[in-house]
Amino acid sequence: MKITKNTSLYETKKLKSLFCFIHNQLAKHEGRMPWWDDLNIHIQDKQTSYFSGRAFLRLPRHKPWGMFLSMSKDCSLYQVSQLFAHELMHNYGYKHHQFSNDPLDRDQIAEIKGKFEQKDLLKPEAFIVKPPRKPRVFIDWEERTMELVAQYSWLSVYEKSGYYGADLEIEVFDDRLDFEHFYDHWLYTYTDMTTSWYKAYNLAKKLIKGDIQKELTENWTVGLNAEWEEE
Repeated sequence: MKITKNTSLYETKKLKSLFCFIHNQLAKHEGRMPWWDDLNIHIQDKQTSYFSGRAFLRLPRHKPWGMFLSMSKDCSLYQVSQLFAHELMHNYGYKHHQFSNDPLDRDQIAEIKGKFEQKDLLKPEAFIVKPPRKPRVFIDWEERTMELVAQYSWLSVYEKSGYYGADLEIEVFDDRLDFEHFYDHWLYTYTDMTTSWYKAYNLAKKLIKGDIQKELTENWTVGLNAEWEEE
């Protein structure tokens, strides 16, 4: 038997020792598993539940594994042992109705617990406590944008129905500029592209910085709104 792939949080050598011990226990009644020497086992970590497994009833000729185990680091020694014994019974050729779901009896489990401990089976990284994920913070970008509008009297925002598949378009403009003078450029360059409040907020921040207006007005010399006055 070989554990040919192991991406779980269990030590390969220690699992192999446990599995060989369990095989020897079952062999006292079932005999040696006929293709034990050719059995390849793959093991992966499991996070959605404690454990699961799959196994072939006979030696697979074109598969990389004869037994596949998924095990959480939180499995007890009892669960790991019964999982392996269960799948090994399938390797012997038994179907579910032909054996107990937990093949190891009380005395066999006692023998296992006398020789192994669950914590000794684990890799060192299994004991690293990961910090909890920070809760996702919801940002109301519309509210943020309106806060900027309240702060800068020349900044205006107009929400309208979107075109070309967009549900929303938001017109963000500097009222110090002549809107008609820049209409086509502003529509296709900015308004058509501003399809969310997050994008509206970022466009507003760029306008506050002033580089867009400075370039369009040739350093504030053309295209200005003659009727705009600072409030």
